[in-house]
Amino acid sequence: MRIREKTLTILLVLSLVANVFLLAVVLVPADDLSPALSKPEETDTLPTATLTPLPPGRGPANGSAASMQVPVILQKIEVDRGGPFLYEEVIEEGAMVNVSVEVVPGKGRVLIQTTPLMGIVFQDAANLAVVVAANHSRVNLAESDIIFSIQGPEEVSEIDGPSAGALMATLLLSVLEDFPLNESVTVTGTIDENGKIGPVGGILEKAEAAAVSGKTLLILSDENDQMIEYREEDRSFGGLRIARQRPVVMDTKEYIEENLGIRVKYVDTLDDLIADVRAPAAASVVGVS
Repeated sequence: MRIREKTLTILLVLSLVANVFLLAVVLVPADDLSPALSKPEETDTLPTATLTPLPPGRGPANGSAASMQVPVILQKIEVDRGGPFLYEEVIEEGAMVNVSVEVVPGKGRVLIQTTPLMGIVFQDAANLAVVVAANHSRVNLAESDIIFSIQGPEEVSEIDGPSAGALMATLLLSVLEDFPLNESVTVTGTIDENGKIGPVGGILEKAEAAAVSGKTLLILSDENDQMIEYREEDRSFGGLRIARQRPVVMDTKEYIEENLGIRVKYVDTLDDLIADVRAPAAASVVGVS
């Protein structure tokens, strides 16, 4: 019995020694792991577009600027007293505001100087316009400040909305790529991060304002090719006259050109827009002896 107990004890000791030996051989410190299997110190990121400065002699010079008039929608509230009640009616009308951009040495900021004040949506549109223009021209604006200035009618307290996004991107590109603008042209439209020109509202009112200001061409998104006009219809039922507003879908270009005398052109992308707002090159004169 004692011999059996001794034998079991010896076997247990030998097993314990063997396990310790195996652990010592197999396990190694974590610092000795292959670099290919070790945890990276930094998480990999997706590649992004690199904006590089233009060569000397190209791109914006200090204080370079451009400006253009853009149509906007103004909302006015008129109060009408009908007996003991007051009625408020919102009236929309078009107006032209002057938008300018200036590129100056700075810290990569987008600054907006306005009269009247601008809303948050307009500021977002300005920031997006800068990104789109910088990507299009491949110019690094990290050491420049972009200053947008907007001058509108004095009676307006605030202008908001994204409809000047396409114009602001075009203005900045005219500075970055150094091309002149056609002063007889104006545009209304949003812009997205891919440079696509998007639709806006109030086309008829904006077209009226552009025509009155002397513009000869209004550029719109190709998604604004139709607009709705509400026409009044009268119906009689047993001596009772009922008036209602009936929506009528119209071709935007055809209606504006026939009724307002200003040309309309549709665009889809920022490149299309640039081709239409760029001032035509002066004709060269060749002398013949």
